[in-house]
Amino acid sequence: MKKIIFCLALLSPAIFLSCSTNEETVPDTVLFNGMLWTGLEDSPSPGWVSIRGDMIEEIGFSDAPPDAKEKIDVQGGLILPGFNDSHVHFASAGHLLLGINLLDINSDDGLVKRINETTERLPKGSWITRGDWGAYEAWAMGSEGGNTSERRWEPHRGLIDSITIDHPVLITRFDREQGLANQLALDYFGLESESGILEGSELQNALAEIPDKSFGQKKAEVLRGLSECARWGVTTVQDMSPLDYVEVYRDIQDNDSLTCRINFAPSRLSEYVNMKEKGWLIDWDYEEGPRPAGDGWVTFGTLKTHIDGIMGARSARFYEPYSDNSVEMSEWRGGWREFSRDMNEYKRMILEADRSGIQMRIHAIGDEANSILLDILDTMDLVNGARDRRFRLVHAQVIHPDDFPRFSEKKIVAEVQPYHVADDMRWMEERIGYQRCKGAYAFKTLQDSGCILSFGSDWPGTNASYYPINPLFGIYSAVTRQTVQGKPEGGWFPEQRIDLNDALMAYTWGSAFGAFEEKQKGTIEPGKWADITVLQENIFDTEPSEWLNTEVALTMVGGRVVYSSQD
Repeated sequence: MKKIIFCLALLSPAIFLSCSTNEETVPDTVLFNGMLWTGLEDSPSPGWVSIRGDMIEEIGFSDAPPDAKEKIDVQGGLILPGFNDSHVHFASAGHLLLGINLLDINSDDGLVKRINETTERLPKGSWITRGDWGAYEAWAMGSEGGNTSERRWEPHRGLIDSITIDHPVLITRFDREQGLANQLALDYFGLESESGILEGSELQNALAEIPDKSFGQKKAEVLRGLSECARWGVTTVQDMSPLDYVEVYRDIQDNDSLTCRINFAPSRLSEYVNMKEKGWLIDWDYEEGPRPAGDGWVTFGTLKTHIDGIMGARSARFYEPYSDNSVEMSEWRGGWREFSRDMNEYKRMILEADRSGIQMRIHAIGDEANSILLDILDTMDLVNGARDRRFRLVHAQVIHPDDFPRFSEKKIVAEVQPYHVADDMRWMEERIGYQRCKGAYAFKTLQDSGCILSFGSDWPGTNASYYPINPLFGIYSAVTRQTVQGKPEGGWFPEQRIDLNDALMAYTWGSAFGAFEEKQKGTIEPGKWADITVLQENIFDTEPSEWLNTEVALTMVGGRVVYSSQD
């Protein structure tokens, strides 16, 4: 494994002389001996980056970097703008990392092993909750579809009672229709169950009674999530956690421990009133163009809401019924979410939020849902006036063929998660049929229709799927349209593949543009924040299948190294 070589002025006089001759004039840090992809060029070239304070000072394409107080030899690695993940649920990710992930578990031995590991991570007395077992039981992880399993495993509390004497447990199946409680949890709820299995109202009531997490546990989960971001070169996340997590981020920031920038968006439409009161608005009149509120580490101005549901639950809204409906549900086309059930009130609230200076990002999966949002955008332009609002269509998952031309000249940000292709293809054709899948995850057509692609992970995923934070999984999926096992050969609807350069742009500049932060981040150029990721290999010279195993050598945020593979 390659090692990054740090040349520190304080190590010895000899090294000091090789690193710096005048501390007043030389930059603080230089990254050198790497391939440099700035986001301004189509392909990387040998180059170096110098940094002063938290800003990029200069870039060069030569073998002779300038002197610096600290020199970092990246040993031929690929220097990139820091990855900007446009769509994460940080609170859920931290819960999953510090708590329990059972998405791939459907056996007694697997459950016991995962529970044991979790008890070792959590302090005594902490609850072990969720987990969502069995998500990959019907379709194996990495499957391209077909060969659906009818088997359904059911756990028993006898498996876990003896190993959870210090932890109440209420874990759930991926569809949240069945749960498993240990003896401690049953005692807490005042319930009796020989098997520990809870269902129906009994389960829902028990879930509602689980005590809230302490601030300390939330902070521990966030810190664990931050370390995962640093490990994979993610220097900004655009987060939709509960509102109280802002205080957790502020506390970590006050202790100089925030290692990733947070662009925070409340995820409930009615929060637009609260955002107005807090001043969490886009400054549309800023002399250099619209910019979010905040201090650069934690920023605001965007509001997330939903119009429909998700494919996994068959609640995404379509013009035509699902292809795999039962006889009893033959006409089911999906549904609406909390606020969109009253469509007139939903539109009124969106227009008011937009009028207040809030950027809208709206979840839409089905073709009818996406079409209605395009209608709403037309209304926003008509009622509130056209402007550079960068309307964010979240997921834009299935677009009707007639709607692609409507994207032209609207500067819509397609906030998409390319790893969905690799994971969701296991059920997509079964759910909506081959013809509608032509408009699914249509990144190339969206791009050609004038959308700005903004890539993210949707980390940690849904109750039916796990989506990794590692951006290379998303980049691989966008370029190949294959599962992580390389299926199908040639890619699923390969006409929607995009090239590596465009995929990197979408995971860096595109995400920054979507949040009105492209003047501060997203490319490597003088005057921007020194948020930089170094990959150990130049992925432009390797096969896509190798990207999944490519490691991050170094992650830098604001000129500070927050991760190094040699540590």
